Amino acid sequence: MRWSPWITVLAGLGLVAAPFATGYNTLSDVATIEAIALGLLIAGLGLWTALGTDVPAYVDYLLILCGGWSIVAPFVLAYSETPMARNSDVIAGIVVAAVAAYRAISASPGARQKVTA
Repeated sequence: MRWSPWITVLAGLGLVAAPFATGYNTLSDVATIEAIALGLLIAGLGLWTALGTDVPAYVDYLLILCGGWSIVAPFVLAYSETPMARNSDVIAGIVVAAVAAYRAISASPGARQKVTA
């Protein structure tokens, strides 16, 4: 199960690189800023999950939310008419949400630090 956080890191870095690799950084400032900010957040959370020893269970839930936002962001922020921006966000969002959901479901109860109020 140690491979899954690294997939999340790669997906986050892919979001950061996507505007420049596909060229939509000149077409949509909103899509570019969203991809870079969300990509850095996803990559950071993924690194925390990959390298941390006592990672709280809620980190996977945050990653699921980030993946969900990445899927809907092109439509909410009105850049769905830019196909490369839309496609890269949706694909990365599906990957991040699926990997985080897999980790959240497959984690044994004793493997994670319990969050207490």
